[in-house]
Amino acid sequence: MRNFSSTSSILLRRVAAFLYDCLLLIAIYFVVTAIAISFNNGNAIQHIAYYFLLYVIGFLFFDWFWMRGGQTLGMRAWKIKLSSTNNASLTHLQCLHRYFLGTLFFVFTLFWMFFSKESTAVHDRLSKTKITREII
Repeated sequence: MRNFSSTSSILLRRVAAFLYDCLLLIAIYFVVTAIAISFNNGNAIQHIAYYFLLYVIGFLFFDWFWMRGGQTLGMRAWKIKLSSTNNASLTHLQCLHRYFLGTLFFVFTLFWMFFSKESTAVHDRLSKTKITREII
């Protein structure tokens, strides 16, 4: 088990960066929803395809940032960076695995960090990625 203090620190940064990114993603969802509602005569959309579209847009948001420098805007603000465990360039498949597993097991995967030797979340390990603190 890793040092509780360092694990808590990186976990706090990860959660803060995620919340920051969620604010940006919500703004994008507002725009997409406004456009979608205009095609639905101003009525609420309750079709499964709409929810799937939002999920895909979320992936495209994170994938775009992760593939261009390994950081979303929230990650930049909290000085953390995503990289491949073998230090190679990230792939779209790694980003997809990370996004899917992170959304599927969000709380569990972060809680796992306290029991991991490397302080990695489950979706880090399975997608062969890691979050590191950026040293300036």
